[in-house]
Formats: sequence, structure tokens, C-alpha cells
Amino acid sequence: MLRATCAATAALKDGLSPTKALRLVDRLAADLLAAAPRCEFHVLLRRSGDPAREAAEALRREPKPANERYAAYQRTLADVLAVQVERGDYHAVLDVGDAPILEVQRTLRSRLADAGVNVEPLPNDVLDRLWVLGGMSESGKSTVGELLRDEHGVTRLKIGYLVEVAAMRAGVADPYEHWSEREQAERLTDEILRFAETTKARTISLESAHRFEATAHLKRVWGDRCQVVYVDADMTVRASRAAESESRLRGRDATKRERGADRIAEIADHLIDNSGPLSALKLAVSRIASTVDLPRVTLHASGPVTQSGWLGQAVDHVCDEQVALVLATGSTGTTSWRDGWSDLDLLVVRDTAPATWLREVAGTLSSPDGIKVGLSVFTTADIDALRVPPRVVQSLRRAAQGVGVLYRRAGHLLPVPAAAHGDRTSRGELGLVLMTTRRLLAADQLDVRAVHKHLVLLAKIVLRADGYDLHDADDVLAAFREFHPAAECAPPELSDLIRRPSDPVLRGQLVDATDRLLTYLDRLDHIVRISE
Repeated sequence: MLRATCAATAALKDGLSPTKALRLVDRLAADLLAAAPRCEFHVLLRRSGDPAREAAEALRREPKPANERYAAYQRTLADVLAVQVERGDYHAVLDVGDAPILEVQRTLRSRLADAGVNVEPLPNDVLDRLWVLGGMSESGKSTVGELLRDEHGVTRLKIGYLVEVAAMRAGVADPYEHWSEREQAERLTDEILRFAETTKARTISLESAHRFEATAHLKRVWGDRCQVVYVDADMTVRASRAAESESRLRGRDATKRERGADRIAEIADHLIDNSGPLSALKLAVSRIASTVDLPRVTLHASGPVTQSGWLGQAVDHVCDEQVALVLATGSTGTTSWRDGWSDLDLLVVRDTAPATWLREVAGTLSSPDGIKVGLSVFTTADIDALRVPPRVVQSLRRAAQGVGVLYRRAGHLLPVPAAAHGDRTSRGELGLVLMTTRRLLAADQLDVRAVHKHLVLLAKIVLRADGYDLHDADDVLAAFREFHPAAECAPPELSDLIRRPSDPVLRGQLVDATDRLLTYLDRLDHIVRISE
């Protein structure tokens, strides 16, 4: 690297090409005294193999805009490095791009170990998410940590405790005096890795981030896995929550400002205004925790294979500049549609859903004779926060696979829930489905369609928990019989029910199958303790 900087300087001053400048430096170095023999392993860390991009990245990281001469030097240096790489001057070249420091460290240590260099490996990295909570005194950081722990299964830790553990491990009396903020972040990272490896924790929250430079470096170390949440609130609100006087609260604030605690808001991934009620905070935390990892995809409209004429008219009826998405859900528009049985189900996503629009547009959608139409309306905010029932979660997942997309506004990106989210929300609705199913069985007049649909829905919920996400009713019931034979659930064929819904034998089989599935579910989660 020293030769590279000398060559870049010579090239810039004397107008030499990078290759000639390197040859000049090599000739000069050949006349120098030889160094004592030692083991050397030369590693080049660079952002990109493209010299132009490498120079641009170097200039971008400068604290102040560079003048043209320094910019020319960086461009020349990048060209020199490229020549060195081409002629094999480095044992290892790592093009790190925007990789977080932790990933670069792991790769570097692995390459060094492969070359026989004795380097300590990092602990196994099993962490999926690191939440870092910042904010001024009494802003609500602890409440956010409690919500993440209680409602989202996040392991809650304190930064101060981990730094103290790191200090004891290193034999340092005062880590805040002995270590720079960058080193505090790196020592903190070591302790997080050790803790996660030992406990198998997959998601951790850290309270409380008071130091700006340490927090900024922690983000560089962890990359996007580290999500900084800054909790803010009006001074009057914070003072009303404090058990101390306002003057003492302001004193604590002043100490934190000296450390840059208030500046953490500048680099935060999420800002929460906690000046309002607890309900607002709970919704905000749930939104962040549920959607932070969601990929967003561009959808492409897919032509329906059934009921295409009516679906086209329906899209024309509901669409305006505020509509972002129209989906055909369930069996609507697919080959699973069954005449005389299936409903027409539409999902409309609109920026707003005021009562006037719901009455005058959604409420006036015509339906074909003899077919029930179900129109569900959610706002874009609802979808972004996943404030939707399980069946909509499944519809979003299918839309990402190209199923049921009737209209998509240009530029609209759809959040795609993971299969685990669909499973979790489905099981969360199990109690409601059980209650409704039993009400259907208790009715004077058996609603064959409704009972069969709930039978299929119960089977779907169980199968999703098993890792199988099926949609067609026949496929669902066949899979349930295969994977849960102990339920002895044998409903009549759907085609027979459609043709002869009043057949007492078929109705009896449907009731019996539903009853057996309910009984099976009632004992499925029983835990048997064998006493000695």
C-alpha cells in the first residue's frame, strides 16, 4: 500500500502512467536496505474492483468535499491499486462493497486462517436483528424494550451492563474513560456475539443508546441488521412521566446531549413520537417489528381465468387515482372456482377509505345473479403495517407469486409477509374460527357451504403450522388426511356436496368430519406428564 501511494503521487506529479509509476517506485525500493526476514501476508481491502467506483467511494467518505487535485490523486491511486492486483502483489483481495464491518472481519479472519495465520475466530453469528433504542430521559425507551420483549419475543439487554462485562473481561476499570466510543461499540459487539452464541437468541434489543459516535459505529459494524429506534416526546410529556423534578430531568438531558444522545435521531432507522397515548406506541412498535424485514416487490397484473368479464367491470368501478391495488382473493378468478359454490372475493387497497367512498363506490358494486360478492377494503397504511387478518396475509403472499393481481398502481410496491407470519397470524385466529364453526354446527338449519369452508379453514391453519401452505379445498383436505390420520376426518367430496347439498347422507358425513376435526384439535396440544 505504501508503494501504491508513492506511485500515485509520482504519477500525478510527473505525469506518468500507473504502470510506469509503479516501476519507478520498485526501482527505488530495490536500492533500500532489506528488511529483516518476517512472515508477511498482504491483503487489499477495497470497495470495488472498478477503479472509477473505488475512487468515488473514497471521496464520498471524506468529511469535507475534496478539491480537484486530491480527487485526481484518489482516482490515480485506484488505478495503481488495480495494476497491483493484476500483477499479483496481494495475497488476498477483498472487494467489500457496502458490507458491514462484522462481515468484513469474518471474511478477513477466515482468509488469514486459511493462509496459516493464527487469528482468533469470531463467535458464531446467529443473530437476525439487533434493535438499539435511544432517546432522551423519560421518552419511553424502556416501554419500547418491554413491548419488543413481551409481544415480539425480543431478548432485552442493557448497553451499560454489556460494556461493564466487556471491561471486566479486559481488566479495564473505567471503559468509558479507557476506550474510545468506536472501541466501546466493538467491545459491545463482542459481548453481543458471545451472548447470542450461548443463549441462541435470534433478536436482541439494547437500551439505552446515549453516545452518538458509539451508536453510529455500531451501525457500521452490524449493517442493516442493526436498527436504531429513537423514541422522542415533548418535554412537558416527559416531565409528567418523571418521578423527579423537572430541573433534575433537564440536568440528565444535558448530560446526554454532551454525549450526543439527541443526535442519534439523525442516524435512526425509525423515529417514534411517544407524546401520545400508550395505544399509539404499541401500534408503532408492532408496525416496526412486524415489517422491518419485509421485502417489497413489484407486482404484475395477471389475467383471471374465470369470471374475467365481471372482474374487469369491478376493477373499472372501484379504481381511481387513490387505489393502489385490486386483488382477486381465494378461488376468485382461478381454476379452483366452482360454479354454484364459490364467492367472488375482492381486495381493494386505497390510500384512504372514507365512509363516503365506501358507501358510494364500494357499496354500489353490482354482483352477478346468484353469486355472493365480498369486497374488503384496506388502506395502504394498513397493508404497510400488516394490520390485516390471516386470509389477507395469504392473499398478499399469493399476489407476490403472480396470483390474483387485477390492478396495480404504477410504482406501488407490495410488502410480502413471510410464511412464518402467515402461520403465526392464522394460529392467532384459531379461537375465532373454532367458535364460529361450533355455532354453525349448532344452528337449526345446517349451512353446508359455511360448514365446509370452516372445515377447510381449520385444516389450513393446522397445515400451515406443519409448514404446508395449500389453497385449493380438495388439496387441503387430502393433505390433512395424509399428515393427520389420527383425526379420522373424512368429509364427502366437494363435487358431491355442490351437486347434492340437501342430501342427508352427505350432510351427515360433513357434520361428522367437522366434529372429528374439532375433537382432534381439542386434544392436539395436550401435554401428558408421566409421574413416577
